[in-house]
Amino acid sequence: MRNFKTIAVATTAAIALTTTSAFAADALISSKDIKDQGIMNRDIRRGTVSENRLDRGVRAKLNKVVNGTNGSNGSAGTQGPKGNTGARGPQGSSGVTNLESDGPYPGATQLQQGANSTAKFVAGQNNTLQRAWVQCAPGKTAIGGGFSRADEGDAAVKGLQIVSSQPTQIENGAEVYHPIAGDVDGSFVPNAWLVEGYNNGNTDLIVRPHVVCANVS
Repeated sequence: MRNFKTIAVATTAAIALTTTSAFAADALISSKDIKDQGIMNRDIRRGTVSENRLDRGVRAKLNKVVNGTNGSNGSAGTQGPKGNTGARGPQGSSGVTNLESDGPYPGATQLQQGANSTAKFVAGQNNTLQRAWVQCAPGKTAIGGGFSRADEGDAAVKGLQIVSSQPTQIENGAEVYHPIAGDVDGSFVPNAWLVEGYNNGNTDLIVRPHVVCANVS
């Protein structure tokens, strides 16, 4: 009788153990056991879901940066205080100074500061080009010029024919040409004025060359 009881208890215990193990194995929950929309926000422990567990589309939305539109310009600020006056700059060059004009009477007057030709336009030299010139004072530049007649009457000057009135260079009483070094056009700095022409009349004429001179820096 004792043996039967012992066998019965052992068998009951084995059945119970087997049943418990089977139940434990069947207690694992799969996605099939979860009803749709059965897991709520409150069922998920805070901080337990990482980004790599989310759907790719959800991750893309989280990582997307949307640029906002530029804001409108702010209003202009108030004008600042006036700055201090700057230091005075160096004095510039003086430019044109000591301006003067000379118009001697060739054959009658001779300049003391500068020089001039002394010959009149001789009458009867129809085919001979004649000249009258006036030179600036030393160190000055000719910046303009022209000519005029003397005091002869109108009838005497009717035969006068002027063909040129131009700046020139005079050195030791003769015309010279010293171009500016490196100037591609061959320009020069004039120091005198020259008048050229013919006297087709019967009276020797005084043709007055005029020059405007100045110191140019």
